Amino acid sequence: MLTLAVIGLFTSCNNDDDNNITDNILPTPSNLTISDTSFYPEDITITNNIAYISGFGDGTIRSFDLTQTNPTAQLFASAESGYAQSWGLKSDGTVLLNLLNNADFTGNPPGPSKLIEYNIASGEKTGEWDLPETTIGHTVSIVNGKYYISDFGNPRIIEVDPSTGAINDSWFTSSEWDPSIDGNLGGTIYDPSTSAFYIYLGFKLWYLPINNGQPGTLQEVNISGLSTEQINMDGISWGKDQNTLYYASNDAGDPNNVGTVYKLEFSNSTTATGSVIATGLDDTSGVWYLNNNGSEYLYVCESQFGALFGFNSLETPFNIEVINL
Repeated sequence: MLTLAVIGLFTSCNNDDDNNITDNILPTPSNLTISDTSFYPEDITITNNIAYISGFGDGTIRSFDLTQTNPTAQLFASAESGYAQSWGLKSDGTVLLNLLNNADFTGNPPGPSKLIEYNIASGEKTGEWDLPETTIGHTVSIVNGKYYISDFGNPRIIEVDPSTGAINDSWFTSSEWDPSIDGNLGGTIYDPSTSAFYIYLGFKLWYLPINNGQPGTLQEVNISGLSTEQINMDGISWGKDQNTLYYASNDAGDPNNVGTVYKLEFSNSTTATGSVIATGLDDTSGVWYLNNNGSEYLYVCESQFGALFGFNSLETPFNIEVINL
């Protein structure tokens, strides 16, 4: 059976080598809202001045045009038949990737999952790949033309080659990843400056270098300034460079609004100091850093996952908070 700690570590996001710095001065809303009571915002990615948000509750993707003074939610992609949940998002400015799942949090095996690729300009689907049985795709990353998926259902990273359709279901795993510790892989992000992944599991952040497309030696990141319980990563995003990392801890198992956003400042690849940026949010999930012509903001999804399990009541509209850093 899944524990509440596992439920509290739902899906999310990351941004790797995407351009999250804009030279244009965009209107900056205090928040974005979605009124659909079945949506439940999961992940967020911003590219080409458009924010894309996945819906854990209804399997859709909504978009917001951030060049508008008061952006409103638009439907980018409808739900796919047979797939209940929309999880991780990723874009390189040309394609938008989306993980679709059928996670079961009552102790039963998950249903089928797949990765979808959209042409971001036209909105047309340009590819899809069925993922291995029991996969629950958490985060997808784009690295050197290949797609990498962290598996919430199993402690592994899956590699998809879109040019050939090949799927490597065991690109990386480790005996150090014990699913009995915390259960599931969480926030995962690629660092282009060191050619490495940062991966969350078991109240620890792990550093995995890549050499010629192959995983290297897994190392634990030493984090000071935070308790073990605070190192609990769902949504994850680089700041203006790869020395600063932001992440959210999902509080779905707590009836109070204690969702918290943290910052890590790295002194080297495996040493960081943590601090709290914001708290009092409602089941935080996906996060995205945006540098708007020198002003820094963090977009934070308040998923309200706890309402799905009866821990608290649903309050609409759903909110994506915009934090001025």
